[in-house]
Amino acid sequence: MDSYPPSFVLPLLEEIPFLEAYLIKRIPGLALPLHREEALQAQMPLFQKIVQQLLPRAAVFCCAQEVHGSEIAIIKHAPKKQNGRCEFIPNVDGLITDDSNLVLGITVADCAPVWIVDPKRQAVAIVHSGKRGTEAGIVPKAIRLLQTNFGSEPRDLIVTIGPCIRPPCYEIDFAKTIREQASQAGVEEIRDEEICTACHLDDYYSYRREKGVTGHMLAIVMKRTAAESMNEK
Repeated sequence: MDSYPPSFVLPLLEEIPFLEAYLIKRIPGLALPLHREEALQAQMPLFQKIVQQLLPRAAVFCCAQEVHGSEIAIIKHAPKKQNGRCEFIPNVDGLITDDSNLVLGITVADCAPVWIVDPKRQAVAIVHSGKRGTEAGIVPKAIRLLQTNFGSEPRDLIVTIGPCIRPPCYEIDFAKTIREQASQAGVEEIRDEEICTACHLDDYYSYRREKGVTGHMLAIVMKRTAAESMNEK
């Protein structure tokens, strides 16, 4: 694994000039411990390496330390760099920023990664929305926080739902609920990858399908600088 993005990196929202957004899928041939939390710890150094190669300019990589709730951290300024290591933001399932020196990340293994982007005000959010987070309304909450903290208008936002577990592999269609919640909040452009993680184990980890013996995907987002955005045009 010497160069990126390889086949296990899924690019998203590529048409937005100021944005870099990816989902790091199942990594082929990667042996992981049986315990889920130990597996995540084993994956993090590789995630950090991939992030550094995908986004070499990145100053800080922050990842939500999820608790399957609805708390969201707004990071308006990048924390001090920690030697390229991931900085975990405790007790949150979502992150929001408009800082172009910061990579935001969440990990998932059946729950939905959701990217919320304001192309006009160039603010971005990424949230971890599974059964409990969706019931708690984490996506509408992120939309409200973009409104109150960055002046975003819901009609300007783009909401993208990544691969997650879906019926018939799971009895609850929380991706559908997320779409409904975003629409009710006033979002007009809602995208859904419509991929079930449990149906595609060659490409994705699935906590439910693999009975907890699995790894995690990593969803990330980062703003480009104004100069970088101009060079992409």
